[in-house]
Amino acid sequence: MDAEYYRTLSAVRSAGVHEAEVLLGVSSTTVRRRLRKLEERLGQPVVENDQINQTGLDLLKQMEDRTSQLEEQLANLWRKPTLTCDGLVISNNKILLVRRGREPFKGIHALPGGIVEYGESTEHCVMREVEEETGLRTEVVSLLGVSSAPGRDPRGHFISLLYELKVVGGELAGGDDADSAELFPLDELPPLAFDHGPLLRAALKKVTEHSL
Repeated sequence: MDAEYYRTLSAVRSAGVHEAEVLLGVSSTTVRRRLRKLEERLGQPVVENDQINQTGLDLLKQMEDRTSQLEEQLANLWRKPTLTCDGLVISNNKILLVRRGREPFKGIHALPGGIVEYGESTEHCVMREVEEETGLRTEVVSLLGVSSAPGRDPRGHFISLLYELKVVGGELAGGDDADSAELFPLDELPPLAFDHGPLLRAALKKVTEHSL
């Protein structure tokens, strides 16, 4: 059933055959001609006493469901996961963490990091974000892991690349989205936001294996 029949049935459901012409901006003759053609295609009536009957309602429901599905598919067509980077900085057996200054997880500690900007490499992103949030200049050592579970961030689907970094300059101070930046002993880590807890544990295992 094409859009013309769909609109006609919707108008008849809302106002009946006589008033459908006003809603559609066509003559009553046109409304009735469309209904007759539709009934010929179906082999059964869709209106009774100038009102849409159950057959018409069922058909309209099918069309509305199909339209909703198509609209949802179109809405999701250009939706893409957001790419982010997080940095793991270890110094004297301590890990660099920031306390988040914004929701989600405001006030909870996390690895420093943020969203990759258009035209920016992920390596540049993680170094930039770490400097903005902690005041420390760093260099990338290696890529430690990727976290991509759709539900890991309540704001939407965020994919994070975790990089190991080494400090090359700067002074430790919280900034940008971070209320504070601090080095925590490996055995005294606070609760972490997002999935940074398991992400960090897996990364530390890799770092330890590489150092052996």
